[in-house]
Amino acid sequence: MSDQTKDSIKLAATRLFYTNGYHGTSVRDIAKEASVNSALISYYFGGKHVLFETLLIEFFEGYIHSIEEAMRTSDGDLQQVLSHLFKRVFTYQQSCHLLARMAHREMTMDSTLVREVMSTYLRKEQFLLEQVIQVHLNAKQVKRVPIDLTVLHLRNMLTLPFSSPQYLKELFLVAPDDHLFMRRYVTHAEQWMRSLLETRDVKRLHLVRS
Repeated sequence: MSDQTKDSIKLAATRLFYTNGYHGTSVRDIAKEASVNSALISYYFGGKHVLFETLLIEFFEGYIHSIEEAMRTSDGDLQQVLSHLFKRVFTYQQSCHLLARMAHREMTMDSTLVREVMSTYLRKEQFLLEQVIQVHLNAKQVKRVPIDLTVLHLRNMLTLPFSSPQYLKELFLVAPDDHLFMRRYVTHAEQWMRSLLETRDVKRLHLVRS
């Protein structure tokens, strides 16, 4: 029963934090949305701030894990790595799309919590995405491509449907939980990244920081 109550609180908090923001959401609001006594929020999570922090950390733990699993289960071929990466990361984010939207939006703010998440999780994300690219270096025939900008392109494609859901909804009439759109998006993202990383003259690229 306690696990079910905790899950109900986290789901309610995610919906309200996403809709109203952290400061626009009270403990009483969360308790009402979850149909629980407000004292249980302090009992299980130690208050609103800890609950909010818990949600962010849980999301980014799963997000980083999905990237690591994609790298671990691919054989090193560029096409397979990108395919695994996009499919695993999108599948994960779709499984918790409201939480994904809330977390990515929060990362655009400046707070102590955001800086801690940046230094812990997004720094690791940067490292992993650089590894995805650097594994395809070829020192004999090289094409100079700025690795920092390439990582930014890759990350943007991985997160954009969840970091800009209102843009998709208003202009393209789709949502991140639209499975047909996401299948099309994943296919396009894979093709786009391959076209960026491949050339007619060499099989692989040597990417360097600008």
